[in-house]
Amino acid sequence: MTDDTHLSIPGRLAALSLALVALVLLAGTLPALAAGQSEPTIALQTDPVAAGDTTAVPVVLTSAPDGLAGYQIELSLDDSAVARFENASYPDSFGLTTDPVVSSDGGAITLEAADLDGQIEPGASDVTLATVELAGVAAGETQVTVASSQVDADGGGAVEPATEPMTLSVTGDATAKTDATEAPSPADESTAASANTASAASDGDDGSGTAAGAQSTTAAEGPLPIALVLVALAAAAALAASTARRP
Repeated sequence: MTDDTHLSIPGRLAALSLALVALVLLAGTLPALAAGQSEPTIALQTDPVAAGDTTAVPVVLTSAPDGLAGYQIELSLDDSAVARFENASYPDSFGLTTDPVVSSDGGAITLEAADLDGQIEPGASDVTLATVELAGVAAGETQVTVASSQVDADGGGAVEPATEPMTLSVTGDATAKTDATEAPSPADESTAASANTASAASDGDDGSGTAAGAQSTTAAEGPLPIALVLVALAAAAALAASTARRP
């Protein structure tokens, strides 16, 4: 009799091949799953700002696998002589917020908010926690870092997000540049004077304050031309001679 409970050699080879294929597929899937569930990180991004200007910097939680119940974080600047915190605002998704607390030198700011209505659900990504206002003070660079953080997931579980410091670049004084742009240069003043002279010439001004048209009018209304004077004198002489010959 033949025992049907045992696979033949070809059957065993086929089963082994299927098992190897399943392992290969599983090995390729695990990294993808791990990549899809990235570690929560508090990140800040901004563009350079000019001294005297302000810039808005979003504070973002890159992922919230278990949702977000609330948070309290403190941001700090390495060099408050280059830039300083001015204020901050919160998204409408947070039902309860605390006024931002800025240190006396503008080098640190504390933010606190809670998601009372469950707006930030599990699996959310790129969650804006707040938007801080940074003012440029003097040209240079300074790092913005997360000094401390307390983040709670839905249900009260603690989240320990990684942090990414940001380098803020402050360029030259914007006010000085504006003043320099508005102040006329000697070359501009010379050009303006030349334009005024040309305009006066086109209007008939000879530079002495009297227009050429006015001179022509005066000349027409002034003494008679010499030829007319001579004709008048000759007529007067002829009239005198004719009067003298009369008896």
